[in-house]
Amino acid sequence: MAKKIILEPGRTFGEFSLLTGHTQRDCTLTDVTLRTTLSQNLTLKLPLLSAAMASVTGYEMALALGREGGLGILPARLPVEEQADMVRKIKAYEMGFVEEPIWARENATVEEILKLMEKHGHSKIPVVDRNNFFLGMFTRQHYWDTDVGLQNKATAAMIPFDSGKIPFCNKLDVAVDEAKKLLKSNKQRYLVVLDDHQRLVKLAFEKDIEKIKVGSAITTYRGWKTRARANVDAGVDLVVIDTSDAYSDFVTDVIEEYKAMNLKVPLCVGNIITYEGAMHLMGHGADIVKIGMSSGSICTTQREKATGRAPMTALMEADRARKEHMKKSGKYVPLIVDGGVTSSADMIIALTIADAIMMGWYFNRFYESAGEKFNEDGKITRDENEMVNVATWGEGSLRAKNLDRYGHSTIKTFFEEGIEGTVPYRGRLKPSIKKDIMKIKAALSNAGCPNLDVFRENAVIELHSIHSGKVVGDTHDVSVKG
Repeated sequence: MAKKIILEPGRTFGEFSLLTGHTQRDCTLTDVTLRTTLSQNLTLKLPLLSAAMASVTGYEMALALGREGGLGILPARLPVEEQADMVRKIKAYEMGFVEEPIWARENATVEEILKLMEKHGHSKIPVVDRNNFFLGMFTRQHYWDTDVGLQNKATAAMIPFDSGKIPFCNKLDVAVDEAKKLLKSNKQRYLVVLDDHQRLVKLAFEKDIEKIKVGSAITTYRGWKTRARANVDAGVDLVVIDTSDAYSDFVTDVIEEYKAMNLKVPLCVGNIITYEGAMHLMGHGADIVKIGMSSGSICTTQREKATGRAPMTALMEADRARKEHMKKSGKYVPLIVDGGVTSSADMIIALTIADAIMMGWYFNRFYESAGEKFNEDGKITRDENEMVNVATWGEGSLRAKNLDRYGHSTIKTFFEEGIEGTVPYRGRLKPSIKKDIMKIKAALSNAGCPNLDVFRENAVIELHSIHSGKVVGDTHDVSVKG
């Protein structure tokens, strides 16, 4: 008979609802911050990481997500020098001006500008007349503070140029270094560059002067020390031991040897799904623990080996271990949930426990992902207008054959634990991620939590019954238009 039989079913994120809390005046959607601290020297603006999958994270994804404040994890299957070179390029990424900014005419309505913002993922858009004469800046936050209706002219809800509140310069050849100094000196986080006739020329944004953060995965197999050192030398912000099952002597050895190397870069270790596994990694010095097995959209580990766990249950068990470990050591260990998160609603429930979320399917759909893009005829295309689907494959799939991640020392023992397929193309990363971040911030506001630390401390979630899940979780008793 098995050592232990757990009859309580595993839980997923979609089985829970977040209950509302008291929302104070300084806890509106615009006040909420999603900053998360993963180590003493690693803080992210957004608690989102892209999976270390060959079909998901390459240079473009890591750069795009990093620019938005998240963290791309470059896969361990990349050659060492290629992986380290990507890190170097991302860390050396220099601010550039937006030479052809998206703008709106003075006769545009508020509704039209909001649609333009949603399409491009922008939070602010300059307003100009037909001669490109700069009139002001329409920002989402300023608009929320007005009583202007959707059909009113955008000029009624913009910050006028003559208000003195818009940072600008009239120097067409302003250098990047000079623009950086001007950005640091103003509180608006952007700079408008105009010509001598007040015509719009280009824009610069504060987020583009901050160093982009990036992570790299390593394995427990021969050569991992060379890979780790090469990435640290290149300036990587996080090293991730990426294995399907981290509750092992092999991972323990790597943790201890990595710490002995004194590399000064935090170490994230995963994946585990049990209390015992989490306690083991924490006790051996993991700076961050990653949770998840069998919950990824392309994973077939459960089907092939009957091994895995529902993601919310695995996360709750890891949190139980974290609390116990903190009582004994006084050290808080951040948790990253990996797999089973496909929507903003999933993210919200996951963040009631997790410090950050790693996703594959979510990021795989975007233009910046590493997977090939296909047109409606199934042929590879580089034309954005033709893209319909994106290639995806699991690290345990026949295409990837990631032996190291799944504990195979030779191809003779390999069997598939993942599939190869496609996901629907979603467009550029920025607009989608902006929309989902807005939903997460709105949820925190509803819960009365101004940041993620307070959210993990005070959030209250409730388990659905089968019937209540159908009633609360989606529309019902109505024919949906379109």
